[in-house]
Amino acid sequence: MIRAHNEVMQVIGVAEPDNVPTEADLESVRRHVDYEETMGHRLLRIGRTLEVGGVWGVNGLRARILLYKRYADISFFDLFRYERSQCSMSNLFLAGLPTFLAGHALKLGSHQWAPARTRKRWLNPLLSYIRVHLQLYVFMQRADIIPASKWFPSWTYFIPGFPSSPIPAPEPPKDLTAASLVQYIGAWCINALPFASFVLWGRLWTRVTTYMWQEFYARLPNTVHHRRHLPPPPPPQAAPPSPPVVDAQPPPPRQPVDLPPQNRAELLRDIDSQVASESTTPPDPPPSQPLRRPSAFSTRGDDFGSDDEEEGGISATLISFDVEATDSTDAPPGLWSAELRPSAGPEGSPYGLAALHPTYVDTMLTRLPACLASDIFTVISAYVIVAPYEAMALRLVARAYRERMGLPVFDIHEWNIFSGLTWRSVTNFVGLEFVHLIIAGELWAMISSLSQLFHMTEEEWKELEEMRRVEVQREREAIERTEP
Repeated sequence: MIRAHNEVMQVIGVAEPDNVPTEADLESVRRHVDYEETMGHRLLRIGRTLEVGGVWGVNGLRARILLYKRYADISFFDLFRYERSQCSMSNLFLAGLPTFLAGHALKLGSHQWAPARTRKRWLNPLLSYIRVHLQLYVFMQRADIIPASKWFPSWTYFIPGFPSSPIPAPEPPKDLTAASLVQYIGAWCINALPFASFVLWGRLWTRVTTYMWQEFYARLPNTVHHRRHLPPPPPPQAAPPSPPVVDAQPPPPRQPVDLPPQNRAELLRDIDSQVASESTTPPDPPPSQPLRRPSAFSTRGDDFGSDDEEEGGISATLISFDVEATDSTDAPPGLWSAELRPSAGPEGSPYGLAALHPTYVDTMLTRLPACLASDIFTVISAYVIVAPYEAMALRLVARAYRERMGLPVFDIHEWNIFSGLTWRSVTNFVGLEFVHLIIAGELWAMISSLSQLFHMTEEEWKELEEMRRVEVQREREAIERTEP
């Protein structure tokens, strides 16, 4: 009867047989995980590159809306027609792109130079200094302050005090007195204020995007939040009253087991092995009087046929024998007693391990949609949040550069954030972010579809491995037949 009960539980999927995976199976699983991780990282890099390239012209238009007064008088539906009439398509979508690619290559190279940066402390600030200058150059090309035909800045652009530098040199001091020197230093600080505001905007952008990405990723559905864990142990129940026994020792309480993610068969195997280890422990010396555990039937009484049991009293644990070592060993052979004990599931669930929440394969391919969606929502939300400070920093830089070059600044907003703030300008800014969201959403759908295409289930991976094995075997046989 017990064997039949166990077979029925395995057939209906409540319990699974104890199948120990072989070394070949484990190696196949490792290759499967490596494939998923490698393909996921490749698609993630492709998706982020397409995301930046797909909205490149949109980001330049957003900067011009924050900067120039004329965009506050243009309707949103006439915005793109106006941009097309002002400049060519190449300038509209490629302005600042070569400098941006150079800065991105410098960023990737800085990761490769991590050991050198650790040894040479001055290298990290130098790379950051060059990168922030390149970012400022990209903005000024997008804002039509520097011609788009000048792909890269000259070397004098990175040295403060030179004519092409964003930090111009003040007038030299009249004499070497303390007052003149203090005034000269103060003039340097004032001239560096626009550049410093741009640097602070970059710092603020980094802080905001880092925090918001974590928040979005934590709230979006992804597989990393659904890894399998063993259910928590049931709450301790009060033992039924029993006559005091001097030598009787209570059984040690079960400790919660914390195991890495695994399938249901491995969970059941771990539990069964734990039970087997406890059953092989040498029993204590028999006490003066036999002590029997109360039977499940005797303790439940009238609750034996309750509605709760009819609705789902199936347990994921197979039938276990409860043989009391304290009984007399003079019993005739073949006389044993067994009882059926349902195991308590998580939070009182009658289904035991079968009541676990759904768990999923957690690889880079399965996490890819959530990662890209977090990138998109983070960038768009951060643009909206830091827009006031961004507008102030960009206006300071643009006005200072034009005044130094002797160019007019009447078409640029004042540096305060309320200058030129109208409903039409707000509509243009918000509408442009919606366009950004639509373009990024289409790119997200394409990359997510590719991730589903390259993702392989365990069965599909085993079939592919078998096909490869058969192909290799055929090649070996063909080589052996051709050899003399």
